[in-house]
Amino acid sequence: MNERDRVSDPSTIWFDPDDDPTELVKALEAEGYAVQVRREEFAGEDDSEDRSLVVIAEPFDDGVEAMVDVYGGWLAGDERRPDVDDPPDLPDGPQRFKRTDV
Repeated sequence: MNERDRVSDPSTIWFDPDDDPTELVKALEAEGYAVQVRREEFAGEDDSEDRSLVVIAEPFDDGVEAMVDVYGGWLAGDERRPDVDDPPDLPDGPQRFKRTDV
């Protein structure tokens, strides 16, 4: 499987390098899923500590998706981002930083 296929595989649960998938793994194993955890590198990455963590649960079903919603991680193509609010309002034009009253 090439890199593009791995990234877009809907059954792969991704975690950023700073996130910890331990709670999700424990919950999946408690429900009887077979779970694998590994570090996955993207093209051009050479630092093993900055690799994303990948969790693969077999069989992948709606129960796994529900646990991802509870315990964290993200799925390829998942447009639901509950942790992201609406973007902040941007100014209509450039802002002046110098005082003009002096």
